[in-house]
Amino acid sequence: MNLVILPTGALQHFRSNKKGMLGLYMLLVAVVIAVFAPVISLYDPLSYYADIEFLQHAPTWDYPLGTDLLGGDIFSQIVWGFRNALLLAIPSALLIGIIGTGGGLISGYFGGVADDIIQRISVTFLVWPSIPLVALIVYSWGGYQAPLAIILGVSFTLWPTTARAIRAEVMSLKNRLFIEAAKVSGASSGRIVVHHILPNVIHLTFFYMTVAVASALVLEATINFLGMGDPSLITWGRMLAFTLTLQAGTAPWWTIIPPGMAITYMVLSFFLISQGLKESMSITWMR
Repeated sequence: MNLVILPTGALQHFRSNKKGMLGLYMLLVAVVIAVFAPVISLYDPLSYYADIEFLQHAPTWDYPLGTDLLGGDIFSQIVWGFRNALLLAIPSALLIGIIGTGGGLISGYFGGVADDIIQRISVTFLVWPSIPLVALIVYSWGGYQAPLAIILGVSFTLWPTTARAIRAEVMSLKNRLFIEAAKVSGASSGRIVVHHILPNVIHLTFFYMTVAVASALVLEATINFLGMGDPSLITWGRMLAFTLTLQAGTAPWWTIIPPGMAITYMVLSFFLISQGLKESMSITWMR
């Protein structure tokens, strides 16, 4: 059954879109790694070795991605990092998608008082920088609440941008002939918004969800770099922060490139999915 928010035939076009399917497969691989992290990882990612032989060791068969300054296995940390990255990125992206899209649709289509209220609220949130906001939440709640603080920080600071972009697109669409035809046929405002407006702006939702994923991962790295994260959680940002804090300018490549590539991989998967959906829906609209 086709999703109501997607134009008819969009899913069929998406299945033949190389970018979108590549991104989807990349995301599925990330999910599989996250689910089976205890099986895939070679060592306990939080265990360290006292023997000098295992400190900052270059990649070997036993340690495919080498070890860090304290002897931790980088491969195992990367594997477990997928789980924590998804736990940060997906809630952040969903909140951005739901709040930003909902606010943009209501503001752009109905206008009037609803538009004024949403615009005032969005302006209030726009002036909040994400890093001080998350730092304040972490300082108040404690480092163990850092993941929740990052999700809230990304959501609070990015939903206004999403809502404004969707609002502008909705205002452009609501006067088109196909919307006027829907009104003449007796369609309710809710049906018009869900079945006619939303499918034409959903690509913006996915784009800003991609931005949310990137922002969540970067913000997590920043918070860990400031020493305010949860040390019991293995994340790619924590790995980079640990290396760059203790070995700025002297860190070996295997302690920097793997977590950096992992962050790039995750962001790229969401980006390709959003581009695939956009192109698939564009083909659908032209037919």
